Amino acid sequence: MRLRWVLAMLGVVAVLALALLLQAMGVLRQKDVVIGVLNHGRIAELSLDGFKAGLSQYGYEEGRRVTYFYRGPLLGDALEEEARRLVGLKPDLLLALSTPAAKAGHRAAQAAGIPLVFAPASDPVGAGLADSLGRPGRNATGVTFGIQEPLRLQWLKTIVPKIRTVVVPYNPDDISPRLSVERIKPVAHELGITLDLRHVRNVAELEEVLASLPREVDAFFVPTDALVASYLPQILKASMGLGIPVTTVDRRGVINGALMSYGLDLVALGRQGARIAVQVLAGTPAGDLPIETAEFRLSINLETAQRLGVDIAESYLRQAELFRGGESNSAR
Repeated sequence: MRLRWVLAMLGVVAVLALALLLQAMGVLRQKDVVIGVLNHGRIAELSLDGFKAGLSQYGYEEGRRVTYFYRGPLLGDALEEEARRLVGLKPDLLLALSTPAAKAGHRAAQAAGIPLVFAPASDPVGAGLADSLGRPGRNATGVTFGIQEPLRLQWLKTIVPKIRTVVVPYNPDDISPRLSVERIKPVAHELGITLDLRHVRNVAELEEVLASLPREVDAFFVPTDALVASYLPQILKASMGLGIPVTTVDRRGVINGALMSYGLDLVALGRQGARIAVQVLAGTPAGDLPIETAEFRLSINLETAQRLGVDIAESYLRQAELFRGGESNSAR
């Protein structure tokens, strides 16, 4: 009996030793993960940064355990074509960084049985990406936002009570800003604000809008539009010339000079998406994981407020994350 036990233990040791040897030789190792990335706007790359950092914390370090295939922001047919290309590479996961990217990726990924995580997508149920937020199905899940838009307009009016006309540049071909505009219309009416809606499908159209703004415009409202938000520097430059405030979807825009945001932190949102992706990579069907909502927070740039002559009540400042011209100069 003792001899049989000794022989069994020797067998176990031999197997372990062989496994260690093979691993050292590179024959046996943990499976590398491949993630295809689709993006519609340059600003969404902040979410990709957060996603990579978050995934690295779970042991999926770029260049070691995970490889990303990403060709940068793409529009229209190029986005659809890239989705098909990525699916053809048979990745373990498809990551979509905007609503248009999620829609393009979902059509291709669902047919191939590849899970998709969006970080973010606005109104994923309305966009056809999910059956419901609690149980999305359709082999896709992720992080959503957009419900904060009416509150952001209310905060803008609260901080700058004199505003009456607000220009809203948006891409009519993107469902995300279209929904954003529809959400703020009733609130604008209640607040006595006239929305000057302008269609922007590319930078040339945006520059045309900025060059032809009437003097009675009181503020810019950048909607949940990855394309328009990517051209924030041009909007900020025009706003400086007119001496009017800009409100953006995310805190990064406030850091860069917009007056305020009641919105999200795209880097933090990317980390949130990474936590969801880890569960998918571990084997949980994407469609079984509830869609999460991004965290929203009021952000104010004090330097911009001073330049515009906007006097903000202390009670509002206490509720906000404050900046003075740049992230390194955060006021708190």
